[in-house]
Order: sequence, then C-alpha cells, then structure tokens
Amino acid sequence: MEEPTPASIAASPSQAQRDIILYGPERFEEADAIPEGLFETDVIWDRETGDERIFWEVTDLGRQVRDLLD
Repeated sequence: MEEPTPASIAASPSQAQRDIILYGPERFEEADAIPEGLFETDVIWDRETGDERIFWEVTDLGRQVRDLLD
C-alpha cells in the first residue's frame, strides 16, 4: 500500500479534523480522529507530583499538510 501524500491527506478531512490538524490535538481522542503521522507525542513528567503532561508535536508530514490547509 502506498504512503498517503500531503495533498491526499489535505483533500479529505472534515471541518473538525481540519481544525485539529491546523491547531494540534489536545487529547488522545482528537489525535485518534486524524490520519496517523501528522503529530508525535512527547511526555514530560513532573518530578514533584509525578504527573505526566503530554504534548503533540507536528511532524514534517504534518507541516506539509498544514501548509496545504492554511
């Protein structure tokens, strides 16, 4: 199976998916609603409380798709 291109990904999202791609996911449910490979997660642990904070960072593919949607 061929890898999706930025153009093919940018051509198909719903308005809700488009917003998530443009602004980044805030929850796993949002990240699961968009194509894979647009964002990767980074986890930061708070040393004092042990709480974890999860951040989504845009990938190169994600940047290319954002440029097409913007």
